[in-house]
Amino acid sequence: MPLPALRSPSREYVDERRLGRLVRLLQATQVEIEKEATQLYPSENAMADCAAFSVQALENGETLDVISVRIDTLTHNMMLNHKRQVSLQRQLSFVRRTQAELQRLLPSHRT
Repeated sequence: MPLPALRSPSREYVDERRLGRLVRLLQATQVEIEKEATQLYPSENAMADCAAFSVQALENGETLDVISVRIDTLTHNMMLNHKRQVSLQRQLSFVRRTQAELQRLLPSHRT
């Protein structure tokens, strides 16, 4: 009695389709993450510019109370921006590691 084939072409096709969908989803997710990260940089630059103008305004004699509130707000927003950037980098790292692992699982990439 012959042994059944353990690697049938139809099973590999199903695996390829299933994992291929996951690859495409991860690629789309990577694009979203990279887009958001790119959009954060201009706001970081704008906040740094505002901080520089605030220091200049303080040197030009603007009251400390007004500048203090502005600097506190800028500091808070810059911290939030930085935390988001760190989060996006972690997400991107996860997506890239998962993509690399998927390449090892895809039947078309097996040796």
